[in-house]
Amino acid sequence: MKKFILLLALALPLLAFAQQPARPAYCDELPATYEKTAPPNPLPRFNTVPVPEYRVQVALLKFTHPRDYPFHRKLIARYRPCEQVWVVESRESFRNRGDAERLKNELKAMGYAGAYIIEMLGWE
Repeated sequence: MKKFILLLALALPLLAFAQQPARPAYCDELPATYEKTAPPNPLPRFNTVPVPEYRVQVALLKFTHPRDYPFHRKLIARYRPCEQVWVVESRESFRNRGDAERLKNELKAMGYAGAYIIEMLGWE
């Protein structure tokens, strides 16, 4: 019986790791940056201007799946296959940092103590 419990205790981390999707092959290839290659067709240009946007992240899940947790409805989880992590963040992004701060404080009051703001770049 002790051997069975020991075997079960050793197998649990492997079961948690097996829940994650397989890492895609493109993660192992070194990316060619746009500046260092001479593409036959340059990237298209548009009459847009970059605008900063803000999003609130609350968790990075490495060895578990977000379906195992009941997150708030204002949050979404997105999988990043190369890093093999789930990013749990706000469903919407904000143009105004003050709005993002308000959501961050609201989420912290709900118990997401590690909530923080990330800055993204959008175009309009």
